[in-house]
Amino acid sequence: MGGSQIWLEEGESLTVEEMLKAICLNSANDCVYAMAEHLAGSEEEFVTRMNNKAKALGMNDTTFKNCHGLDEDDHLTTAYDIALMSKELLQKHPSITNYTTIYMDNLRDRKDFFS
Repeated sequence: MGGSQIWLEEGESLTVEEMLKAICLNSANDCVYAMAEHLAGSEEEFVTRMNNKAKALGMNDTTFKNCHGLDEDDHLTTAYDIALMSKELLQKHPSITNYTTIYMDNLRDRKDFFS
């Protein structure tokens, strides 16, 4: 997959809390992909939902091509659109700061990982 990962193993189960921690603290692309599949059935459907939500938020200069944000042709956004998305996240889900303010932590009895 590339990028940051926590090396999920096939069939491994983590809680949503553990996944969010890995995503927010370590940019765990494998967790992002697993969550997308779980929530929407496929990454493609999740990306469609991401783009629909982006348009609903007024993110007019954003096109998502994947769920993890790794470089891909035509995967575009702007600082303004990210600000719109961040505002929505913080207003609707303020508990996200329980994960985004962590400096370091661990999962699965393994060594610490850093942001």
